[in-house]
Amino acid sequence: MLLGDYHTHTTYSRSGHGKGSVEDNVRKALSLGMKEIALTDHGFRHGAYGMTKKAFPKFLEEVQAVREKYPEIKVYAGIEANFISPTGELDIPPEFADKLDIIVAGYHKFVRPARGGLGFHLRNLITKNSRKAKVRNTDAYIKALDKYDIAILSHPNSGCKIDLKEVGKVASAKGTYIELNGKRVSLTADELIALADLGCRFLANSDAHSPARVGDVGIWKETWVASGLDSALIHNYNRLPDLKLNGGKNDGNAKQKS
Repeated sequence: MLLGDYHTHTTYSRSGHGKGSVEDNVRKALSLGMKEIALTDHGFRHGAYGMTKKAFPKFLEEVQAVREKYPEIKVYAGIEANFISPTGELDIPPEFADKLDIIVAGYHKFVRPARGGLGFHLRNLITKNSRKAKVRNTDAYIKALDKYDIAILSHPNSGCKIDLKEVGKVASAKGTYIELNGKRVSLTADELIALADLGCRFLANSDAHSPARVGDVGIWKETWVASGLDSALIHNYNRLPDLKLNGGKNDGNAKQKS
């Protein structure tokens, strides 16, 4: 049984990308018997779908409200942050950094880069499978893992090829989970085995963009079965994971209203 879903989107992912409210996602998780859920809308520099700075305080208020209304489930205020430079910078504004419980980090197209980061995105669009792009992307991931308290790497290798072995070594050492994404299969069975051999841990997340999809993680199961790996490596099945929370927080529900 899936006890937590740590990558879900709400209407704070703009342009109709997210279909339900914070409360809608929480209610769906409760109906499935979950004990934890994270609300992780797109980062602030995503051109079409990112959360706005103006909306962020309201998002935190809604998260706090559902914590009080539904104390039986732990609710994390998070973000699916974007890579915006080759130096591993994520689109987390400094003024909001300490207000997030959980950081999910992933590569997305159509993101407004930081200064000096335009080439990073253009090269991934034009030469995404080149050796140089892979080296550059791997370096960005490793630097981000060093700079931020990243709980989860979302859909690794999707749109941004990396050296999974090198990134996996750092993720394992840092306590960052590798995501099994409910919308896309970004890792092969052989890659899953290689990551497990490095000591990596996995989370199955829905990447839900509507409440109906919360908890829906079935798309990658065939690949996992083909890998032959023990389901005990998926740390939100039949137990709760030891999440690496932002800034050393140890309880998303204990966070005070901002």
